[in-house]
Amino acid sequence: MVGTAAVPGSAGPHSVGASDCDAAVVCGVQPTGSIVFRRLDALLTRVADAAVSRYGADAAADPFRGLYADPAQVVRRLARPAGEPLAPGPAENVSPGWDQVMAAEPGWAWLRERAGLSDVELDVVLIALGPEVDPRYERIYGYLQDDVTRRWPTVGLALDLLSDTAERRLANRSLFGPEAPLAARHVLRLVADPAAVAPPLPAHGIVLDPQVVAILLALPGLDPRLAACARLAASSTAGPGVPRAVRPVLNLARAPGRPALRLYLRGRRGAGKLPAAGAIAAAAARPLLTVDVGRLPVDGLAAAGGTLDETVDLLVREADRQGAVLYLPAIDDRADGGALASALVDRLARHDGDVILAGAAPWPPPGVPVADVVTVPLDAGQGGHVARRADWGRQLAAYGARPSAREIDTLARRFRLTPGQISDAVRGAVTAASLRGAGTPAAPTAAELFAAARGQTGHHLATLARRIEPAFGWADIVLPPDTAAQLRELCDRLAHRSTVLSDWGFDRLTPHGAGITALFAGPPGTGKTMAAEVVARELGLELYRVDLATVVSKYIGETEKNLEQIFTAAADTDAVLLFDEADALFGRRSEVRDAHDRYANLEVAYLLQRLERHDGVVILATNLRGHVDEAFTRRMQFVVDFPLPDVAERRAIWRACLPPRAPLADDVDLDLLAAGYRLAGGHIRNITLAAAFRAAAASQPIRLADLVEGARREHQKLGRVPPAIPAAAGLPAPAAQER
Repeated sequence: MVGTAAVPGSAGPHSVGASDCDAAVVCGVQPTGSIVFRRLDALLTRVADAAVSRYGADAAADPFRGLYADPAQVVRRLARPAGEPLAPGPAENVSPGWDQVMAAEPGWAWLRERAGLSDVELDVVLIALGPEVDPRYERIYGYLQDDVTRRWPTVGLALDLLSDTAERRLANRSLFGPEAPLAARHVLRLVADPAAVAPPLPAHGIVLDPQVVAILLALPGLDPRLAACARLAASSTAGPGVPRAVRPVLNLARAPGRPALRLYLRGRRGAGKLPAAGAIAAAAARPLLTVDVGRLPVDGLAAAGGTLDETVDLLVREADRQGAVLYLPAIDDRADGGALASALVDRLARHDGDVILAGAAPWPPPGVPVADVVTVPLDAGQGGHVARRADWGRQLAAYGARPSAREIDTLARRFRLTPGQISDAVRGAVTAASLRGAGTPAAPTAAELFAAARGQTGHHLATLARRIEPAFGWADIVLPPDTAAQLRELCDRLAHRSTVLSDWGFDRLTPHGAGITALFAGPPGTGKTMAAEVVARELGLELYRVDLATVVSKYIGETEKNLEQIFTAAADTDAVLLFDEADALFGRRSEVRDAHDRYANLEVAYLLQRLERHDGVVILATNLRGHVDEAFTRRMQFVVDFPLPDVAERRAIWRACLPPRAPLADDVDLDLLAAGYRLAGGHIRNITLAAAFRAAAASQPIRLADLVEGARREHQKLGRVPPAIPAAAGLPAPAAQER
């Protein structure tokens, strides 16, 4: 007995005889219990007399048949007309007929309908199927082909069994052409003898696709070639994890007599694409066949040397065989996703089952016809921070964690995460809390929740920009009061964005993007990058600095392409995007004198439009504010100036750059240093660091002389002459000169 499978309408397992048969008594083949193999036995029995006449009465007893030819055999072969088949009459007269077979074994009816096969083509499939069931057919085929080494069916054997005249035998060769259903529908493939240089068509072996064998023998389980990349599971009903945007689709899926569904679920990671697909399959009362398209080889799964078209055929036929909804997530993550989508669209015309695709990019991919695939946007139905707040509360409550309502609200407003990402973040925070408690269950802290939320995004952006771990807070930065106030206003803008835009309805004033953009302008070392870190730390967000060396290209259009990748990756990331030395990228447009000017202006124009559409936080830092195009300035919500610090600010910077644990000599005078050196904070940091290493090398505390020497080196780097410090040069203290 062989197993059963969920071929639609299957009547149960086939019963197959296990007895062997000697080739000498081929005319005495006994019918098996399966009706289809009674037909095969009848096809073989009717050619028995012709085989005895052609090969001689003693042929079956010769164990070396086909390995040599004696004179008598040569005479008999030359006496036979060229192309004369073995069959004495047309195969249509063989009983049982195909109508009887398909009534008893629905797998054959399914194959005929899906592949569009004729009776003669079904007989070819049956001939190839015989050795899969009973090894006696191998010996019979060897006898009928007059070669004991040919134990598999060949095209020549099929032509001999299914043709009653030389003319029909010649015409039946078309059954094995590349455009004929047997090959075009990937029912079988022709295999050449590896020992032959260029074998003729009749010498090619016939090998059925393993999936076709499984269908016809009602074998259970998935096709073995799909075991590593596909999973068949009973679908689940709609629950809390199913996006609201999908719920109208569920009513259509339940409708009787509806057309086949062709859906594209578009959304970010964690948007609920898998729960949505499962709910749709459940509404259709079908299992869900999920395919990991990332594991599909580029050259296909179907067989050795298989193509992508064969793989698509294999996937669709498996879904059809299992009566399942075919689900292909993350199709846009493949480098050849467009080719896969194109092959799938072509195949859908011959598939009446439901197919669900999913991805983050728009449908269709470039070069792929739209067909009848309908896009279902999942992100649009997430419901804003109100829905996110409910998701955070529900997920945290499931783990027994109950942070304050304010903390949950802050998480919901600060991080635009999908339900799946929120679930992963809560799990990560709970795990971190358990590790902190040495395995004892503990409630996650706000810091652990924020860290887990940050970890859900930015993975793709990290390949395009450099992630900076914010190390500075408000206590570490020294700024003029107005500059510090602007930075706090920037933080408030993001913290209360959901309230103003969503709750108060101001989103209608920002239809093209609700991003927050700021320009930080000032001389080098005045704290622009440090301020970006302070902002990111205050908001609890990641900070990514764009390396212009990897963005700017001399080739036309490449810079825009690189920037588009960055903005696209940042669109799904709650992070602060920092463009340092932004004047190199966001420079002024100039009068067009040649093609270079034209393309440079186009580049700036693209940046203007792309910056306006971005929904995240973008900070442009520049040392040369006057070099930035005025159109960028107009699009900035904040323009923050970072001036050189005055004496009081410099003293605070000197103090901040000397850690409390650093040993200081009694002669260190911060007032003297602040008054004597008109430097920005970045330079002061370099001086204190150089002085610390100098003191450590001498195994002594940091002295004023070490700081003066560090200042001399810093001025040397800047190409300036350092001012004389009274304590070091014996001069009166210089009057403080301020900006």
